[in-house]
Amino acid sequence: MTRELFANPLTDSARSPWFDVAERVGDELRPSIVEREAEGAPPRDALDLLRSYDLLNLVIPAELGGAGQSWSTAAEVTRILARTDAGLAHALGYHYTWVRFVVLYDSANGREIIRRTAREQLFWASIGSAFGGSGSIRAEAGGGYIVDADRGFATGSPLADLFFTQTVSTDDGRFYLTAVDTSLPGVSVADDWDAFGQRLSVSNAIVLDSVHIAASDLIAIFPAPGSGEPPAPLQSLMIPSFQLLFGYLNVGIAEGALLEARDYVREHGRPWLHSGVERAVDDPHIRALFGEHAAKVAGSAAQVRSAAEVLEALAGGDIPITPETRGQAAELIAAAKVVSQRVGLDATSAIFEATGARSSARRHGLDRFWRNLRTVSLHDPLAHKLTELGDYVLKGVLPVPSVYR
Repeated sequence: MTRELFANPLTDSARSPWFDVAERVGDELRPSIVEREAEGAPPRDALDLLRSYDLLNLVIPAELGGAGQSWSTAAEVTRILARTDAGLAHALGYHYTWVRFVVLYDSANGREIIRRTAREQLFWASIGSAFGGSGSIRAEAGGGYIVDADRGFATGSPLADLFFTQTVSTDDGRFYLTAVDTSLPGVSVADDWDAFGQRLSVSNAIVLDSVHIAASDLIAIFPAPGSGEPPAPLQSLMIPSFQLLFGYLNVGIAEGALLEARDYVREHGRPWLHSGVERAVDDPHIRALFGEHAAKVAGSAAQVRSAAEVLEALAGGDIPITPETRGQAAELIAAAKVVSQRVGLDATSAIFEATGARSSARRHGLDRFWRNLRTVSLHDPLAHKLTELGDYVLKGVLPVPSVYR
């Protein structure tokens, strides 16, 4: 039985079997989540569990050794996992997105790297984007390249086998995308992630200090950010993909909060003294609270999926990628992200009005949902996202591609 808030007789019959796999993984992770989240150690055992279900290879095409699923299917898997373990889901969603773009670039080197990824079930993280000045690359006289980078936080970094690096060449000023093996000399990952939420995303700082990589580790070369040249069409979809991933995470965390609060009310809840009923599930205020927030979260989920359809159509070539279509998709995604964030923060806070004072005990871990979503929400300021949307609605201004839009 699934743990969706609402059954849908139209879509449930076509439900991907990978969603059931994600449900099973969530069931296995749930008994230990409160303890693991409090400890905050890198979730290596949980990552191995994902490997055992072949979830790391989800977006890799079948001809390259993977499961051949769409990014939107993978994003739904992260949503389902985020109900239980939002930090692990966050790192997994990033992995899916890095891998997806290596696949989309479709270079000879990239295909070989992806074949190895599938064969060895490798996990990806990243130094982030050179839009933020996070790294440089230069050609090595004997062949290959030398990469330098310093990133204050990188989701999933202690778990990674490969880093997706985006650096600007000091030789020609172009944007180089490479895969860096995390076991190479000069790669270091700090032990410094100490946020109050998303603790299991282990977004530790990383440094690449004159790391030597082979020519075969080069995935693609694009115009440099800020060069005045338009970004390569597929490359321009990377940031919207991550922005939409946050929408999926927001929805999943909010769903998890409501589902666990529902379980608590069913098993331990007490009706208010003056409610006139004997069971918490019959308390009219508790019923109204769950009805309101479940409806809002479901509506937000639909908005996220609608934006995902547009993004998938662009990435798949069904819609040409132009500055206009890319900008329109970015604003649909921005709107979905704003709503999912606000709806999620409301729901993860409101559950305590239904569960009551005893539910605040640390052993229940119900506070992790708000802490996790609040941490995710700090990725980029909501006020600026709203201003961006206002410019689009009022003046038709399309967003200029950047590290946040």
